[in-house]
Order: sequence, then C-alpha cells, then structure tokens
Amino acid sequence: MKTRIWLALAVALGLASAFACAYSVTAIYREGNLLAWGLALMLPVAALVAIYRDIGKRVFAALLAALLVSGVTWLWLALGDDFGSVALVSVVLLGLLVPIAVDLMVLDSGRRLAVSRALAYTALASFVLAFAPLAPLLVSQEHRSVVQNDHALIREVVQHVQVKNNAIVFDHVDPRRKMELKNRLVVRSEGKTYPLANAHFESVSRESTVKKQTEKRGSSQTTVVSRQRDEEMRVVVDVDRKPTSIILYSTRGPLTICEEAISLPGDDELDDPVS
Repeated sequence: MKTRIWLALAVALGLASAFACAYSVTAIYREGNLLAWGLALMLPVAALVAIYRDIGKRVFAALLAALLVSGVTWLWLALGDDFGSVALVSVVLLGLLVPIAVDLMVLDSGRRLAVSRALAYTALASFVLAFAPLAPLLVSQEHRSVVQNDHALIREVVQHVQVKNNAIVFDHVDPRRKMELKNRLVVRSEGKTYPLANAHFESVSRESTVKKQTEKRGSSQTTVVSRQRDEEMRVVVDVDRKPTSIILYSTRGPLTICEEAISLPGDDELDDPVS
C-alpha cells in the first residue's frame, strides 16, 4: 500500500511539472524573450543535476525546480511585469534553493530523503510522456495569436518612420510597447539585421491645448478649456549606412513570425526629445 502511494506521488510530481513547464513554455513563446526566460528555467535544473549524485534525488530536485520555476514564470508573464536581471536571479535562486532546503529540512528532522530508482524513473517517465505532446500542442495553438499580435505591433510601429542620416527613427510609439519591441522586433536594412533590443529608446512629451472660442457683444474671446501632456516614445536604430530599403520583422529565437517592408519617406528634421 505504501509503495503505491509513493508511486502515485511520483506520477503526480512528474505530471504537475510537465503541465507547468508546457504552459510556461507557451507563455515564453508568446512574450518573446526566449533567451532570458529559457535561462531562468534551465539554469536551476542543470545546477541541481550537477549537485546531486544520487539519481533519485537528482530527478526529484530537477522536477521540483522545474515545477516551481515554471509556475513563477507563467505567473510573472501573466501579470505582464517587465523582466530584468533582478527577476532572472530571483527565479533562478528560487528553483535552486527550494529543493535543497527541502532536503536539508528532512535531514534536520533526523531522517534522510531517499528516492529509489523506480520512483525516479516513474516520475521522469510521467514528465516526458506528458510534456512531449502537450508543449508542441499548446505552442501551435498559441502561434496563430502570436502572428496576429506581431502583425498589429508592426503596423503600429511603422505608421511614423523616417530616415535621418545613418539612423532609422520610429516616432509616436506607445511607451507601454517597449518590452515587446525589444523582445520581438528586428530591422533588416542593406543586408544587415538590427534588433530593437539594441536601439535607443527616447521619451518624448507633447502638450496639447483645447481652446474654446466664443462671440460676445461683437467681440471674439478665446478660453483655454484644458491642457493635456502626452508621453510618447521614439525608437532610434543606428545603421551602418543610409538605408534604401527597410524590412521590419518579428522573431521567436531563429523563427521569423511575420515581416513587412517599409516604404521610406523623405528625410525630416527630428523633434528634440524631452526626457
């Protein structure tokens, strides 16, 4: 009876880790920053595999780390928070330290965490059998939405584009799009590619005034009704030489999602940015 309970727990751990990893991989694919989130997912698992020599503990720690990191990854991306170095370190430490802490807590209680090879292989087989079909299925279902969102993002960005010497400038960009631009979009010009992750992002403030004109006793009076300050963003991509053609496309790692050729307007003077 006890053996069956442990086998059921091993299967449950494998399945939970597989489902969490599959959904987090789908969220990473949708968000676009494959390298950073991929490292956050793989580093603690690889470190634990290297630390533990016993196959049972190795599998248990790796699956627990994958479950924790995948859950936090999915939650973080669902909340839409920006991903920086602090987040990367936090996620890696969570996946690395919690399995070790569980092991130490069991040792402090006077017992030893022993995971047999049979339980380890059962958990690992459950993970592989669930993750292998589920992850491609979820990613393929998400791909259609990814293409639509990236098309919309490109169309929004290319509405105001100009060339200034050896720079391509995208004006009137929504500041909330910054992370999407950095994670997804790449400019191709004169045979070279320039990821927007390496572009210059400048804050631009524009003030608009609404006035009301009234006629009173034959005289015209103008009254300021409201003033509004709009925050926009300008994206400047430095290129090696003045472009004659530009293609803006979105990527997921080496995969190109969609692209659009940009017709170049005449050179215009740039407004001075206000930070």
